[in-house]
Amino acid sequence: MAPSDLLRPKTVPAAGTAIIVVRPSPIGSIIRAASGVSAMAIVGQLTLLAAIPVLARLYSPADFGVFTIYLSIVNILAGVAALRFEASLYGVKGSAQAYVTVKLILLAVFVTTVLAFSAGQMLSNLAPDRLGSLAWLIPIGMGGAGLVEAMNCWSLRAGLLRDFALGRLILPASMAALQLAFGIANLGGEAMIHAHILSQFVFIGLIGCRVMSWEDLRGIAWAPWRAVLEKARREYKFPLFDIPATLASIAINNLPAVLVGGLFGTAFAGYLGVAARLVTGPVTLIATPLSNVFVAEANRNSNRGHLLGVARGLLLLAAAFTAVPILLLGLAAPYVVVPLLGEPWMPTAEIMTALAVMGAAQALSTPLSDVPALLRRQGTRLVIDLARAVLVFGPLLAGAQAGWQPVTVIYFMAAGGASGFALKMAASLYLLTHDPQPAGAATCVQHECLEEKTP
Repeated sequence: MAPSDLLRPKTVPAAGTAIIVVRPSPIGSIIRAASGVSAMAIVGQLTLLAAIPVLARLYSPADFGVFTIYLSIVNILAGVAALRFEASLYGVKGSAQAYVTVKLILLAVFVTTVLAFSAGQMLSNLAPDRLGSLAWLIPIGMGGAGLVEAMNCWSLRAGLLRDFALGRLILPASMAALQLAFGIANLGGEAMIHAHILSQFVFIGLIGCRVMSWEDLRGIAWAPWRAVLEKARREYKFPLFDIPATLASIAINNLPAVLVGGLFGTAFAGYLGVAARLVTGPVTLIATPLSNVFVAEANRNSNRGHLLGVARGLLLLAAAFTAVPILLLGLAAPYVVVPLLGEPWMPTAEIMTALAVMGAAQALSTPLSDVPALLRRQGTRLVIDLARAVLVFGPLLAGAQAGWQPVTVIYFMAAGGASGFALKMAASLYLLTHDPQPAGAATCVQHECLEEKTP
């Protein structure tokens, strides 16, 4: 028997020509794949979470609030920094076209960064004193985030999964280390933002040296501009259709902190930012890698029965290892936050309890979040994300208008958010079971379809 035969599924002859294929347990394969994808990310996020108790003593709640507002805006703008052209790297065949695509990405990042800087300068006089410097810091962070995402796409396209995983460690770990160092050096609250920007360039430098050669850099530099503009014309669907859905989804996760900061002060934005980071930590560590596993399984085997089996396994894993721990964390928050972070952070415990149900719902919906894209139902995804936005921002704005207490407003916002994530999960399950389009009609990687719909 050849060694490769050992890797093939075992088959058992039955009556006639029928063959029963005996496959290993999907749960076991999912666990192995997820652990391989997420190991470095888990270490990086744990490093970031472990630094929070120390950072809470080096920086004030207001410092955290300014950083949270900055990071929320950067995360929102990062989704459009490259006009979504970075995802077109996945479908590129050959080095020459890859170089053209990267040059297009760099052009898009440069243009959007300049536009963001210009808009920031025009609006800087309207911002409170502590937020005035964000007018020039946000465009830099946005541009860096766009380059980081492009580097990630390049790594995945080249199959450099080890380097991609290493990047998931470098970015959060370097930011945490720099924030600790700057805090110990007493460089001020704005140093938290400087540390974030520097960590992006640490990532770009270290990962860039690993995944790109001098030949690649020369190829990008010499890629003809005519080909770059032609590529932009041919790939117009990326900025036209994907940007609205991406912005809606990102805004739901990041804009509440900005609104809370504007409505109730930067200190409450800091409380919300720390609480959200602690509650959504398990989502980042476990549920997001499970989503990557689902996309990989869909690319490998698009049979609907197979995908439904994988979906059931993912939901069981997400419930056991993410949703339930988040709920328990929310119940325990009033007893552990003050000993960990100090007395001034007591509102964070109440907010963590409020966010726990929403975090659990997010954990359950995340593994199947790519289903609308896999089935080429981006319109459905956009409608769902807009409905989720109404469910999140409606209670937040209405409660503030009615004069409710900040924590009460956050409770109602979290209830709306939980309903939105439940809607998203239900829609994904419905599409998997009822959508008439074959699951293999498109091949998608990280929210982007790479092939045209089959006739």
